[in-house]
Amino acid sequence: MTEGLIDSHVSHAQARAAIQALISHIRKSTSQSEKLELLGPKEDYVWLVLATKRMHPVAKLKPCKIPLAHSLVDPKDNSICLITKDPQRQYKDLLAAKGVDFVSRVVGVEKLKGKYKPFETRRQLLRESGLFLADERVVPLLPKLLGKMFFEAKKQPIPVCLTKRDIKGELEGAISSTYMHQNKGTCTSIKIALSSETAQHMVENLVIALPVIVTNTPGGWENVQSLHIKTSQSVSLPIWSCDLGVGMRSTNIDDPTPGADGTKDTKHNATPRTAPSRPSSSPATNKTTLTTSTPPSQDAIVPIGLSIAELKLKRIRRLEAKKEMVAKGKTKLLGRGVKGSVLGKVPVA
Repeated sequence: MTEGLIDSHVSHAQARAAIQALISHIRKSTSQSEKLELLGPKEDYVWLVLATKRMHPVAKLKPCKIPLAHSLVDPKDNSICLITKDPQRQYKDLLAAKGVDFVSRVVGVEKLKGKYKPFETRRQLLRESGLFLADERVVPLLPKLLGKMFFEAKKQPIPVCLTKRDIKGELEGAISSTYMHQNKGTCTSIKIALSSETAQHMVENLVIALPVIVTNTPGGWENVQSLHIKTSQSVSLPIWSCDLGVGMRSTNIDDPTPGADGTKDTKHNATPRTAPSRPSSSPATNKTTLTTSTPPSQDAIVPIGLSIAELKLKRIRRLEAKKEMVAKGKTKLLGRGVKGSVLGKVPVA
């Protein structure tokens, strides 16, 4: 890593200055909340907001695991719920045998379909648990079983592998990490610290998490537009940004990281190709012959199987057909006018 830079891009001094300003805002808002709220302010998170230049092609259900120097979840203060396959009793006994004592509740799929099917019971489960872990084999079933309120509250279950030999290490690693949930938009928020932590802890988490976040972003640094930090109640403070056009032509969102020379993306740099023109089935109907055609620009949208010449020819034919229809309409109107004038001169008996 270059001295003074995080992942060779972000200024260490700028990141620390933004974090210090955010902490000052947190302390000020906390002191005001203590006067108004009876139970005091709740713990908040510090979010890293990643803005990309291009939209992600698809949303990923499985989040990306991001390591942290200081964990966001303390099992002593937060209830941890583990969602498993059935029977859930088998996994409760397995956790007890492996010495896993920091999981507060184990819920099977059948219990989600039965006991926690009503909305009120699911909302209570959401409120009572600070973190949800889930066997990666049942993760595809959870959006329908849990409902959208888990995802709106940013408490979607974290996938873990319960078939590994070291289950305790797998669960501890999941708890000590943060996660990036990629959507189809251009903005992604990742928890990187607690609002009660010191500036040094926040910077250490950012230094470790940022390279992994960018590596798991389609296009890498070439696709990153800006980086900000914020809490859920504060404005976004910038720590890094670039011009929108920088790296646009060499950005390939289908690959996790761009090439070293910046020319790995052939999807956006390739010259657009047109389909070969088809021979006309009736040469007599072709009133106009187009011998040359200019290549389309990158912004031109060409239907599959049609060349530029065929498109121009179709446009000419449509214009000629419109002219014929207009001419026929005028003739018909003139005919009606003549007929009416003749009838008007016929004497009435």
